[in-house]
Amino acid sequence: MLIGDCLSKLTSAALFIALLLVSAGVASAEVIYVEPGASIQAAVNNSTTGDFVIVEAGDYEENIVVNVSGITVTSEPESIDGVLIRSRDENSSVFQVKADNVTVSGFNITGSGEFFSTFEAARFTNSFSSGNSGEPGETYEPEARQAYGLGSGEIFVSRSNGFGCPPAGICLDQVKNCTIERNNIFENQYGVYLQGSMNSTISENTFFRNGIWIDEGCSKNMLVNNTIDEGNIIIGAHCWDNIMFQNRLSNGGGIGIACCGGGNLVSKNEIVNCSNGIDIYDTQARTVLRNNQITDCNYGIYLIFVFDSSVYNNTISNSSRGIFLRENSHDNELFNNTITSSNDSGIYLMDDSADNRIYNNYFNNTVNVKAENSEGNSWNTTKASGTNIMDGPYLGGNFWADPNGTGFSQTAKDSDSDGICDLPYNVNKSDFDYLPLTKSPSLPRVNLKDIIEESVEVRLNVPANYPENDMKKGPLVFWVEKD
Repeated sequence: MLIGDCLSKLTSAALFIALLLVSAGVASAEVIYVEPGASIQAAVNNSTTGDFVIVEAGDYEENIVVNVSGITVTSEPESIDGVLIRSRDENSSVFQVKADNVTVSGFNITGSGEFFSTFEAARFTNSFSSGNSGEPGETYEPEARQAYGLGSGEIFVSRSNGFGCPPAGICLDQVKNCTIERNNIFENQYGVYLQGSMNSTISENTFFRNGIWIDEGCSKNMLVNNTIDEGNIIIGAHCWDNIMFQNRLSNGGGIGIACCGGGNLVSKNEIVNCSNGIDIYDTQARTVLRNNQITDCNYGIYLIFVFDSSVYNNTISNSSRGIFLRENSHDNELFNNTITSSNDSGIYLMDDSADNRIYNNYFNNTVNVKAENSEGNSWNTTKASGTNIMDGPYLGGNFWADPNGTGFSQTAKDSDSDGICDLPYNVNKSDFDYLPLTKSPSLPRVNLKDIIEESVEVRLNVPANYPENDMKKGPLVFWVEKD
């Protein structure tokens, strides 16, 4: 049985490696094994493009620089949970990747840098004002400013010292087309850190007390199916066309996107008990936030000087403010969102946030809208055929409810049963929702049993003069007789 087990493991490992080699399309690739006590760095230095460095189960204490392009550094197939790599120098990254097309997968990685609570720090990154406005989460504390490198009046600046990677579990340094997958990265200053890197994929990793930081100028990277506890995802300044898809974040700082970039997609993420769900500052056109589930966060979605972005199909519950727009956030489109149980307000607009299109949303909060110096938003679209958020037959405005069942849309009349209230709803001073939604009229249910019990005899009668050829063409005509 022991021999059989060994053969089975060898066969499994050989098959795994063979599949990797075939998928890589490199017939001449070599496999270099690293045993406990040996050096991963030495194996990397001895590799060439297309090689696989396979690390066997054990504890390793190293800082590894990967400067060979096109190699894969991974744990042994049977030891995905059994390889621990701890930073020897806590001021350096555990892995520093400096070559293109590198894959790092299957490791437990820790010990790089001093961990700082991102939950606490992120509370102070949701405003570019360096003063204290009295709003929750808008005061920059010294330790938070130091941890995040916040300059006066600026948010999310580069964390790199300009001479290499900061302390991180894995740092991608000026590279393209790399893959970081299936790692457990915990208690580092940064989990995965990208600087000057493009077209890389960070997927199926687990982070604890650190997260993912994409530094200034990184574009076209994908963050997919990662789980982050007590951490966050930060997209730095001047970053374009990055994708954050189906990640789960809890007990930390949520997702933050800094200034001067655009085209970033935040989709199908689950964010629970974070300071802010999604926090965006001064982004340009084409940022899309869609299909995200945000629960128990201070602010669900926080937009500061954001324009030409789309926010739709998000579900936000139990926040202080569901969606917060400020500092001249304008020309954004907010639709198909469900915002419920907000402590302060479902949506809050201030500081000349105007010319936004806000329609087909479901609001059910004690206070649905607060606005300060923010008139001039459109609260409905043109009435058109189409299923609205209440399953009604027309698109129009928003559904205005409150937890007590006495909201405008819950009590207003709909005399023509089109799912639109008869009267407009005054949202804010001169702003009206001219087509507020109401509940769709429910059709009476037809009970087939009741029909049968009426003992109606139905006969199909075909007239004698009905041409046979026409019968084949159909439709047939039914005559119903009741005794």
